[in-house]
Amino acid sequence: MRVSFEESDEKVTFRISEFHPKYERILQMCFYENDGKGYTKIYPKDVKYLDKIQKRYFDNANLMFDQLGYFVPVPWEKALTEFCQRTQETNINWWLTGSCAACIRGIKMNPHDVDIMTDSKSIEEITDVFSDCLIEPIVDTNGWLTKDFGVIFLHARIDIASDPQEILDIPEPVDCGPYAKQNLETIKWNGYNIKVPPLELQLNVNKRRERMDRVKLIEDFMNKQF
Repeated sequence: MRVSFEESDEKVTFRISEFHPKYERILQMCFYENDGKGYTKIYPKDVKYLDKIQKRYFDNANLMFDQLGYFVPVPWEKALTEFCQRTQETNINWWLTGSCAACIRGIKMNPHDVDIMTDSKSIEEITDVFSDCLIEPIVDTNGWLTKDFGVIFLHARIDIASDPQEILDIPEPVDCGPYAKQNLETIKWNGYNIKVPPLELQLNVNKRRERMDRVKLIEDFMNKQF
């Protein structure tokens, strides 16, 4: 896998080329664009800490994609623990979603990353607190499913998304939408109080994505609670 960067007057392109075919679906899953010469993401050139981010990306992109493909172990617990440690004495408002939110309840899943939701007003502080491990800048998505999106690589990939849009909860609420944000529950995990969405919403999203193995795990767990 070859990692390179291309700069223009206002933009910087992160490029992945010369990669094994096994990475193609992973790059597509991560919303990289294929321009015929490889897969790319384009960012504003004036993003904060760009030099640090490029170095982190150059040094860790291959490992990040290996983890996303389950080609190597994913130390998500270590990543989540350090994320909790770093944010403990800050004003960052965040909550956990995705498979890790189910795992910290005691449901045995196999996350390939950590999904963090936050408020847009916390983005600047997150960028500063994690300036040494940002691997993709946290930037305005210009109308995507969340206002901002970016990636930290801290032992494992940590996706950062802010201000979920209402379309996420159509046709029914999911674990990362506005309804989830308004109905968070608190789980005690490894000494940290972590806000998570109601388990019913995680059931909804896995049914929508036809991940029936996860649906069964969640349903079995929910049935044991009664």
